[in-house]
Amino acid sequence: MHEPKPQHELHDISDLDPDGLPSSRSLVKASLVAVATAAVLLVVAVLPAEYGLDPTGLGGRLGLTALHAADDKTASPASGPVRKSDAPYRTKALTLTLAPQQGAEIKAVMDAGQSLVFEWKSEGGPVYFDMHGDHADAADAFTSFWIGEAQASASGTFQAPFKGAHGWYWENRGDQPVTIHLQTSGF
Repeated sequence: MHEPKPQHELHDISDLDPDGLPSSRSLVKASLVAVATAAVLLVVAVLPAEYGLDPTGLGGRLGLTALHAADDKTASPASGPVRKSDAPYRTKALTLTLAPQQGAEIKAVMDAGQSLVFEWKSEGGPVYFDMHGDHADAADAFTSFWIGEAQASASGTFQAPFKGAHGWYWENRGDQPVTIHLQTSGF
């Protein structure tokens, strides 16, 4: 008895070369379809969302131009590879000693978009810390950016996401005094 061949095994022989691979014609056809699809996505989605250009009008109807508008509103005037500043460059080194179970904070008043480079080290043991900022117009409300438990140092660059006082709260949870050495640089 002869069994029928399953449907998933049927192939159009014209699309395969002698080794069973797709023919050059079918590869070119698939490549052209991929390029056409990419071009449509570029014009309909990427240009409106990323650059605010909407040649077809579909980006606006799909809400994609709003993405570009939101980026424009939240972009810092200091964005890009060069950050200009009218403020003078300053470097500051501070030392703070914490008794056991004592906490303290140091902050810098910054405008949105201003940045600083920082490094701090604790001498005498690790500390708990909370790097945070207080909005200039909000009472008793703060935003934490980085919290660490039992850490002896930290360094990096910080860019203020809003106008306010930004800095660190350290707490010595040990039983010996700890000295924090902080160095900041920026405008």
